Amino acid sequence: MGLYKRKDSQYYWMSFRIEGRKISESTRTANKKLAEKIHAKRLIEVIEGKWFGAAAKPNLTMAEVFDRYLSEVSPQLSPTTDQRNAQMVKNLTAFFGKTLIRDVTASVVSDYKALGLKKNYSKETILRELGLLRRIFNIAILEWELCDDNPVPKALKTLGKVDSKRVRYLSPDESQRLMVALPSWLKPIVIIARHTGLRRGNLIELTWSQVDFERKAIVIPITKNGNPIGIPLTKTAMRTLLEVQRIRHIHSPYVFCYLDGKPYSPGSVTIAFRRVCKKAGVSNFRFHDLRHDFASSLVQSGVDIHRVKELLGHKDLRMTIRYCHLSPENLREAVNVLDDKEDGYVLATLNKKRG
Repeated sequence: MGLYKRKDSQYYWMSFRIEGRKISESTRTANKKLAEKIHAKRLIEVIEGKWFGAAAKPNLTMAEVFDRYLSEVSPQLSPTTDQRNAQMVKNLTAFFGKTLIRDVTASVVSDYKALGLKKNYSKETILRELGLLRRIFNIAILEWELCDDNPVPKALKTLGKVDSKRVRYLSPDESQRLMVALPSWLKPIVIIARHTGLRRGNLIELTWSQVDFERKAIVIPITKNGNPIGIPLTKTAMRTLLEVQRIRHIHSPYVFCYLDGKPYSPGSVTIAFRRVCKKAGVSNFRFHDLRHDFASSLVQSGVDIHRVKELLGHKDLRMTIRYCHLSPENLREAVNVLDDKEDGYVLATLNKKRG
């Protein structure tokens, strides 16, 4: 019992015995004098009983916490989200894995953020991974009672938000080049994406039970925002789905799947699409931009922004407003009333000055 150095850590550690249990905690410093002061303060807290509640909690590493999340929580989510979580947890484990959950402070999370920025990871990637870490900590606090505080929000404050107002759509020439370059298995997925605006996850998890050929619609019971959505099918989308149904060689509930009937993985679709774009000479275009392409085409064709909102499944119209600038011709009628109102006065004034 006391202050000591561990072989697997650069910091000094301190241990206490409470009601027969040996409790260890890192001082988070390699400075012996500072470690001694931290140890003395903690010892007083132990004696006064202030630290007992935290010390009585299980002494788990973050690797154990992540494993529990992946086995108990993540499988209850959609297959796409579960796979994405597994990849993010792999990245988080590489950094936090050996650290005890009670030793993860805002400073440690900030170190992870700084490392990501140093490695030139996008802000979006870092925010996504830290967002998952925040959710895991919330579950660890509320359900598993492994700790009392969530250190992630403090580290997120200085990172700011990602600009989600990106609008990238295909020009006619890009569209033609892209469609020619698509492999046969990916082409129907891209066509349905462009004609429905569905997200990658909804497309990969699309089942035949969600396709209503009689009503010519796709009905998704739960989308990203938690609400159901119904998308009418265009003639092109209908022909594409009927062709996929005709040539499939295996009985599978999934519309788009491997030969063994399992749905395509998100990674395989994304990587293949990226390669196709490179081959077709279409730069700065991601699979998710097919959703922007769908919305942009509707707005440019004069479809009301409120109907576009419903088709995209947006909860808030502010998400859809980003496409309004693509339809200046539809706004021309609104500003033309100014001409009707002012033309006579302006012309009369000009003529008077000339005279």
